[in-house]
Amino acid sequence: MRKFFVALLVGLCLSGAFAGGYKKPVVVKEMNFTASYEGGKVYFTWSRYLRDDFLYYKLVKSKTNADPVYPDDGYIFYGEQDAKSWVEESPEAGTWYYRLCIITQNGDRWVSPVIKITISGQASGVPTAKDFAP
Repeated sequence: MRKFFVALLVGLCLSGAFAGGYKKPVVVKEMNFTASYEGGKVYFTWSRYLRDDFLYYKLVKSKTNADPVYPDDGYIFYGEQDAKSWVEESPEAGTWYYRLCIITQNGDRWVSPVIKITISGQASGVPTAKDFAP
């Protein structure tokens, strides 16, 4: 009995379904993820995920990685199952790569195709240390 339990535990760890492990990301175009830059803000929309295995949405953003994914690239938005849009109020100037990730209770990572947005113009928001020279 003990050998069976150990084998089951090892199998769960290797499958990514135990202790927060994540499976390899799979691109799912049907998420209908969109992003647009208008009036100094980035607007995001997507189709809601309806399966019972839903855990959360994570919207990722990277300046250097053209293929960002959660948790490797962090996240800028966390959403519950009923979420289907979000607005980034004051994006920093530059070229950014955005992707929506759906994380399931089984450790699946369903990800949208990446959207690249270039934000130019004046900096907005409260100045930070990088806005000043010694």
